[in-house]
Parts: sequence; structure tokens; C-alpha cells
Amino acid sequence: MKIQSEIKKRADVLEEFTEAYDAKFFKTLSEPARIQILRYLILNGRSDIGSITEKMSQDRSVVSRHLNQMQEVGILFCEKETRHMYYSINAQTFVDKLERFLAQIKKSISMCCPPDSCSK
Repeated sequence: MKIQSEIKKRADVLEEFTEAYDAKFFKTLSEPARIQILRYLILNGRSDIGSITEKMSQDRSVVSRHLNQMQEVGILFCEKETRHMYYSINAQTFVDKLERFLAQIKKSISMCCPPDSCSK
């Protein structure tokens, strides 16, 4: 009975881990051009697509697709002012997604891999 309880507990933690993993979010972060956009926005703050594109090797249409995907997964805010779209990092959502995933990794590892399991 104790083994069944332990297996159920591990299954529940694994389910939480799976729910915390946002594949689209992490896939978005796996593209080097999107990391370059994040880097630009961290250094320069809120910017329009023209300013961002000046520092990128891709065409404006490609940068626009990257920005849209980043906005869809919650990494960026987009605001329209007159004829321009301005992008900025949605810091709270970005950090929350990473922290939630990290918390689930820690919880999962603590269940299966005690700290001293590799030192023997």
C-alpha cells in the first residue's frame, strides 16, 4: 500500500511538471533570432519594429513574425501608438513561466533523485 501511495504521489508531481512545461514558450526561446530580439529590448527598452530590424540580419517581415510569436507566448507586450507598434518585454509573465517550470523541476527531482544519490 505504501508503494502505491508513493507511485501516486510521483505521478501527481509528474503531472504538475507536465502542466508547467509550456512547449510553445520554450520553442520560442530556442530561436537565436528571438534571443537577439530579447537582447536588443533588454539593452534598449521599448522599441518599434524599425529600430529592432536595423540591428537584425533578417528582413522586416521575418522580424515581425518573430515579434508576433514572442507576443503570442507572453514574452512581449505590443502597444500601438499612431502608426507604430512598440514592443517591450513582458517581464512578469516571462519570469513567472520560468519560475513555475523551475519549481516543478526542483519538486520532481527531489522525489526521484535525493541530493546524495550521485555521490555514492
